Amino acid sequence: MSANIFFLLIVVVMEVLVLAQVRNQKMKEKYAALWLIVGVIMIVLALFPKLLDSLSRLVGIETPVNLLFLLAIIMLMGISLHLTLAISKITDDMRTLAEEVAIMKALQRQPQGASRATEREQKKP
Repeated sequence: MSANIFFLLIVVVMEVLVLAQVRNQKMKEKYAALWLIVGVIMIVLALFPKLLDSLSRLVGIETPVNLLFLLAIIMLMGISLHLTLAISKITDDMRTLAEEVAIMKALQRQPQGASRATEREQKKP
């Protein structure tokens, strides 16, 4: 079995696994789309290996494998940036949620008479 066929089989298995994760709702579509696009690009490169040679010559990179590594590094940096932004948003959302829960618990602990008096005071002009 040639290296291209082996590589093609690995990519197809990866694509099937990504689709299964989406189907089982373990992966969101927006994250799966990225992996599916990467998989399609890898399938094209496996089916047409001369394409990588042409691209590397066009960009001015001597060895096609170096272009492949460069593209992989750029892709991983993009994924890292995207995940960092997602984690930052989730952290902010968690902080806001924790503050809201703390306020709700504090309001729950107040005696009912005190909360009614507070409501009456707030309604007075």
